[in-house]
Amino acid sequence: MSLPAYAVDPDAVLKNVPEDVKWRTGIPNYARAHNFFQKHKTTNHKAGSLEDIVQNLVKNWEKEASHKTDPRQWDTVDLDNYQFSCNGLNKYNGQEMLTKGTYNALLGESMYYSASSISFEDSHDAFRNALGDGFAWELLEVFSGPPHVTFTWRHFGTMTNEFKCTGLSGIPYNVKPSNKMVEIFGMCKATVNDQLKIQDLQVFYDPNQLFVQLLETCPHAAFIGMKLPESANTDQSSATTEKSN
Repeated sequence: MSLPAYAVDPDAVLKNVPEDVKWRTGIPNYARAHNFFQKHKTTNHKAGSLEDIVQNLVKNWEKEASHKTDPRQWDTVDLDNYQFSCNGLNKYNGQEMLTKGTYNALLGESMYYSASSISFEDSHDAFRNALGDGFAWELLEVFSGPPHVTFTWRHFGTMTNEFKCTGLSGIPYNVKPSNKMVEIFGMCKATVNDQLKIQDLQVFYDPNQLFVQLLETCPHAAFIGMKLPESANTDQSSATTEKSN
């Protein structure tokens, strides 16, 4: 069986594009991210290897999920059977993924980040600005082959500009750039059909590893303006009273 283009070329979905494809803001330019990837990747998978095939598939999936606004035009997924989840939580189909946003689906709600307060566009702008040379992705190792493909991965970029975000406090915060490499690691389990189209994509990782690095120059930025729980206020008040006595 010949391999589909999206399993051979990491940019396949950006080439020979039909005129009716609906893009969020036009065909995206990944040149900077590609250059950064080539310079800082830690692997060199042989062309045509399972590692290379899966890496190409995921890279093309990301381009479609992030930039094509009609999931019926996603070549990399079996749309009728497609679902995405992160850390075993909410499962999203294609349309739900478009509404939620890829970053929001991956980051959810935490002290550092509130997906319910950030739009699809704003979430992408926040990371695109902070990681000015791109946020590259590489597959590290494959542990099982199709139809259930399990693999580890690395996401990496340099924090060249300030990071603007909204955490659970509801108050936007800004963090100055560290100009250091930011990298996170995780694992995926992907179920694919006989055409290597994704049916189920499960991502597992710790989102906090990203924010600890992005907030290095101001670790408490996300907590500014947050109200302490009532119990904490009570404890603090008691401690003050005891000290004054």
